[in-house]
Amino acid sequence: MSIEKKAKRNTLILTLLVLSVCGVVIYLFLKVQFKNSVNEQFEALLKSTDSLYSLNLENQTKKFDHELETIISEDGLLAAVAKGDYEQIKSIVTPYYRHIKETNSGVDVLTFRSSDGITLFRAHKPEVYGDKINEKRKLITDTDRLQTSLNGFEVGKFEMTYRITKPLFYNNKYVGNVEIGINPTDFIKDLIKVLKIDMGIAIDKSLLNIMLNPTAISINNKYVLAEGSDNLKSHFGHNHYHNGDTEFFKTDMRIPLKNHLSETLGYLVVGFDTSEMLQKDKDFINYLFFILVIMMFLVGSILHKGFEIILKQFKKQIYTDHLTGLKNRYALNDALNTEQSHVLILSNIKEFSLINELYGVDVGNQILIKVAEAFESFALEHELIAYRVAGDEYVVFKQERIFDVEKYNSLVDELHLKINSLQISIDSVDEIIGIELYSGVAFDHAHSLEDAQMALKKAKKQSLPYLMYSQQVDTKEHSQRVMKVKRTIRHAVEHNNIIPFFQPITDRDGKFVKYESLVRIIEFEEGEKIVLLPDDFLDISMRSGLYIKIAKSMLKQSLDFFANRDEKISINFLPNDFFNSTLMDILIEGIENFDSPDKIVVEITEQEGVENFERLVRVVKQLRKLGVLIAIDDFGSGYANYAHILEIKPDYIKIDGTLIKNVLTDSDSQILVKSIVNFARELNITTVAEYVENEEIFEMLKEYGVDEFQGYYLGRPTDLLNQ
Repeated sequence: MSIEKKAKRNTLILTLLVLSVCGVVIYLFLKVQFKNSVNEQFEALLKSTDSLYSLNLENQTKKFDHELETIISEDGLLAAVAKGDYEQIKSIVTPYYRHIKETNSGVDVLTFRSSDGITLFRAHKPEVYGDKINEKRKLITDTDRLQTSLNGFEVGKFEMTYRITKPLFYNNKYVGNVEIGINPTDFIKDLIKVLKIDMGIAIDKSLLNIMLNPTAISINNKYVLAEGSDNLKSHFGHNHYHNGDTEFFKTDMRIPLKNHLSETLGYLVVGFDTSEMLQKDKDFINYLFFILVIMMFLVGSILHKGFEIILKQFKKQIYTDHLTGLKNRYALNDALNTEQSHVLILSNIKEFSLINELYGVDVGNQILIKVAEAFESFALEHELIAYRVAGDEYVVFKQERIFDVEKYNSLVDELHLKINSLQISIDSVDEIIGIELYSGVAFDHAHSLEDAQMALKKAKKQSLPYLMYSQQVDTKEHSQRVMKVKRTIRHAVEHNNIIPFFQPITDRDGKFVKYESLVRIIEFEEGEKIVLLPDDFLDISMRSGLYIKIAKSMLKQSLDFFANRDEKISINFLPNDFFNSTLMDILIEGIENFDSPDKIVVEITEQEGVENFERLVRVVKQLRKLGVLIAIDDFGSGYANYAHILEIKPDYIKIDGTLIKNVLTDSDSQILVKSIVNFARELNITTVAEYVENEEIFEMLKEYGVDEFQGYYLGRPTDLLNQ
């Protein structure tokens, strides 16, 4: 299947996936919203119930308080209570009681008592008369003690009632009290009609004799439903609700029923059948969802087209080099991953780093753009595809079943003639700039880019314009070694076998002042421990995408180990490492763990093709603000020139090791070392000499004024972590 067909298929799948996810999310959202809506309506209903119930209770209390006042004011009643005259009380009270019962069916009892708590008269349902009953209920004793009106709920043996008492005075002397008891269902029957809800009374189990009240239904371990509607009894009786699902019947117990001491004896139980409401909501959700699904599929085709456009644009961004507009390394990787035979020509610009140093990065970028235009023109002319894969590296690529050596020799000659004859004119540069190419050619190999790089590297070494990949360029054994090293690197990363070795750096007296962290890989063959040096794996790790994993492990281990030591730790960074956010995050975290960040030396190591030196300088300045020290490694070669030193302003300059190796015998090396030392001294920069292999070199460098020293003479790299 072609890439285009795959892309279309993937966009269609993505569109359907997005529509499906949106549909599910919308449906669930609507379902939750309607459920919340039902809950909100139920909460509003409860608030209304609470307000109406409180208002009704208050009105009923005032009403019956007025009824009692009317009875008490009847002539002769208070005198009869003072005398304890049962017949007189009966004759006066009975008509009133009958009238109250006719208009208020919820009234259960009307009782008159003496000041010592003896019941003088009681009107009950049906009418009962009694006397000499001494009741010690708290409501009565508090009325006697406080001689004031009280009201509140009480729980008897069988039920709960609402009681109102009033003290009785005759000739300004307290002679007893009167009490009226009302069934609480009388307070809620109007609410049931108005609000269309189920209501009942829940009573504390400890206050109710359940054995004497077998109709009471347990709600939980503490309360029982003493009175309530059939729906409530069915719900709390664990029977199926009338609609077949108790889930739709909501209940709440939050309206307290309190006695005259404001102690809660039970609760008003509110029940509400939400099934009709939920069914309407469900029907509406289904209808709305159906409409939304139709609308979603109508816009689906538009969305699908939009995804295709976005995918094309995204693909263009991913696979395009932003400086030159050519295809980039990612695009080349995709082309190489196909099973079709191909020819690959890799070229880079001779000594481009010097052009950057001489004219600056901006001019260098303009040169890269003009060279890219020439490569694109050449590729179109010969039915090739042009790529820019790195700083000054370009590739032309073609699918080819048969490799004709003569044909491609002529093609590479023509390419070199075209590019080498360019006369590049830049507005800010007075002279015409010319360039030359090195090239490597590879055909139909699983690692053709690596093969071309090897051919190009050998062409440079032999000062040839180009070389074809062959067994002479890269033997089979070498390819096998590359694959083995890659496996070794991956195994080392997975099993924590990336180990930092630390080489001491001394002052002029030979005292250890800091250590440089040097990467090693530990592997075991047949039980024997083998230490791999950077030359064995570092270049391959960079070309295979494993370098960052190695750098992360080295950085974290080195910083963690030296966080609590007195010596400084010097850690190597390639210039492009400073543009990697993951490495910088680890470095900043490590700096924060150091009491003195100036014990960390960030060592910038040489790397060709540093395109954005200004950005590098900005990052270095930011690190310096955190308190770390900066060192320039291999000074005297590559990018590390005098102009860059003035911009970076390092704390240390490490003199290139090739100069130190030859300092005893080579007069040019001696002159350069002295020049570097004097230059550094003028700028108050500490100099460090590497490759100090013997005492003669050590003593000579001290005479030259070098400040610090590193080499086998002073100490070899050691695995301090596992000592």
